[in-house]
Amino acid sequence: MAEELPYKTGTIKLTWIDPRNYKFLESKMFDTVEQALLNVPTFLKQGDFLIFKLVETDGNQYRWELLNYGRSNEYINGMKFRDNKALYYGTMGLAVLGAIFLIKFVIKRQ
Repeated sequence: MAEELPYKTGTIKLTWIDPRNYKFLESKMFDTVEQALLNVPTFLKQGDFLIFKLVETDGNQYRWELLNYGRSNEYINGMKFRDNKALYYGTMGLAVLGAIFLIKFVIKRQ
């Protein structure tokens, strides 16, 4: 007899980070996106979640597709930003320069 998988392909996963404890990723499984949307925890700010669809599993490894709900666009853009070294270090450099100019401005005004 074949062993039953914990989750079948097509399972929907609602995920979020609890704003009261950022160390944990929490999730619930559903059969449909509609069910997931109806069960977003009320303590979350509007849209502070992601929804994934299980596209492949062997029971040990899972491949999830990020669906376009919640903060999916912010998540994708954040990952692109992090992976773009020129943009990442350029932004950090501008932040440092801005801080230096602000400090110099405050010192001159004293």
